[in-house]
Amino acid sequence: MDYKQNASKDKSFSADYWEIVPSNLKRLIVQNKTSQKRLAREMNITESAMSGYCKGKSMPGVEFFVKLKELYGISIDDFLTKYVTPSSISQPDYSQNNTLTETYRKYCGSYYVYYLNTGRHKSKEDSAPANSIIYGVLYIYENPSALGIPEFSCAAILGIKKREEAQLIKDTLDRFTVPADSINYLEKDYGDNAYYGSFDITNDHAFINMGDGIADKALLILHHPKILKKEYIGGLCTINSVSKGRKKDPVIQFMGLSRYPLSISAEEIHHSLLLDHPSLTAEDDTEVLIETVKRLYCIEDEKSSSLSERQKSIIVRSNLEMFIQKSLEANIFRCGKISGDDDDDWYHIIKSSIAQE
Repeated sequence: MDYKQNASKDKSFSADYWEIVPSNLKRLIVQNKTSQKRLAREMNITESAMSGYCKGKSMPGVEFFVKLKELYGISIDDFLTKYVTPSSISQPDYSQNNTLTETYRKYCGSYYVYYLNTGRHKSKEDSAPANSIIYGVLYIYENPSALGIPEFSCAAILGIKKREEAQLIKDTLDRFTVPADSINYLEKDYGDNAYYGSFDITNDHAFINMGDGIADKALLILHHPKILKKEYIGGLCTINSVSKGRKKDPVIQFMGLSRYPLSISAEEIHHSLLLDHPSLTAEDDTEVLIETVKRLYCIEDEKSSSLSERQKSIIVRSNLEMFIQKSLEANIFRCGKISGDDDDDWYHIIKSSIAQE
């Protein structure tokens, strides 16, 4: 659809509408020292939608301009029909975003991180669960802003082999009261292994986007609970990053976050982090296998008596292998999803660990 062509036919639109609105949006962004991304977040729209508005490829609806007026004090009529001057654009009123800011702050703090070793090819891990778990520490914090615009960032130390080392790092971070001191500590003691990035939330999810600045970037996606009465204590997330080891391959896996140390065993943590769990219903196959064994070993007939013990064994083994293969094929996972139930199970693991402290 050619939006500009359609708009030009509508007498209610100014002929210059498609040039004026993008220009005024760009002026507003520059005047307030913000960005398309931040403005999109304030307006509760996607970055791609905001980009389309700024480029004049699409136009926002009435609700957009009403909210823009509430935040920035613009005249909607002028914004649609005139090239506004910087002095006519006000600083935003963030009083209406206090609830959102408080929600972000409930995520701030440090977390233990649990994930599985990805150094082996196609995750062919043959060591014990206790040796296949990797630890880390994640820190989410609020950046001070001269403009009063809430902005939240994160830092992490990943690839820790021992629980005790992760405990030491987290304990140290928890002693600091100023985010700058926490970041200075991580940069000084763990600079080469540190990840830095952004933290953002939507109505349904929380997003952590970070990188080590050299070879790896990671995207973490968490469920965003509808109700957060106090602080966020942790959850299961997906993480897309680069595997460790000799080959640096793209990898996706589950990662567990917890504000408190877990009291469960390494085996239980390992089980919670598996991408999925096989489901086996062997009732029908069992009946077929029993009938096969009966015919071969229990019923004396011409066919069974003509077979050697080795031939009978091969027939039973072939049937068993066929059933196992069928089950394996049925459990080839096309994707790994973290359901609300999965996240809730992890939440209760954390709560039970808190109760045992």
